[in-house]
Amino acid sequence: MLPLKKYLAAAFISVTAILAGLLAAPAPNKWLSTVAVTAKGAHVLGNPAAPKKVVEYLSYTCGHCADFEANESPAFKAQFVSTGKASLEIRNMVLNPVDLTAAVLARCGGKGKFFGNHKQLLSTQSVWLGKTKNISAATQAKLKAQDFSGFMIGTFDEIGLGPIMQQRGITPAQAKACLADKAAFNAVVGMTDAGAKLGVRGTPSFLINGVLQDHVHSAAELAALLK
Repeated sequence: MLPLKKYLAAAFISVTAILAGLLAAPAPNKWLSTVAVTAKGAHVLGNPAAPKKVVEYLSYTCGHCADFEANESPAFKAQFVSTGKASLEIRNMVLNPVDLTAAVLARCGGKGKFFGNHKQLLSTQSVWLGKTKNISAATQAKLKAQDFSGFMIGTFDEIGLGPIMQQRGITPAQAKACLADKAAFNAVVGMTDAGAKLGVRGTPSFLINGVLQDHVHSAAELAALLK
């Protein structure tokens, strides 16, 4: 058995080595937590000075968009966004009133919440989209009367978006305040109108450095265009 002084010295060296290892551990990738908001209200992930600027137009009710987020986006982010080679900007292409509800809701909580909300809504798409039959006549009447915030708040309750957003730390009261936010509504509609003028016809659709790309459906296809 080591004498006490030598034992304590050895233990101190061991603790010091452990602390040094912890301090030397790589920090979380800064580009995957760097989020900016454009003048038009779109959210951008990654290096603002990235040489390749990728824009994704999407719909929250689009199955292909949910598939891309789950199965393709992680590889793209790992290869290009995390390395600072490309940034990813999300723009809305609203296809229907339920999509509008999800698009406005994704913005709730500020820019730091957006990409987590975005992922949550797409990963649970089959759950809430399957409940659209529950949208009541009273809620539908609000849409016909162009009471869009009333429609979105009613839809939020009737298709079960409350529990889904609570998992993101957003209470129903906070979510409903977001759905009544005219600035958020105008940003989503404005992006949709701008996308239509650019020639976006389906979702997901991608722009690379401002040029609309046809037939991009995978991270591999995006990678080929970015090299």
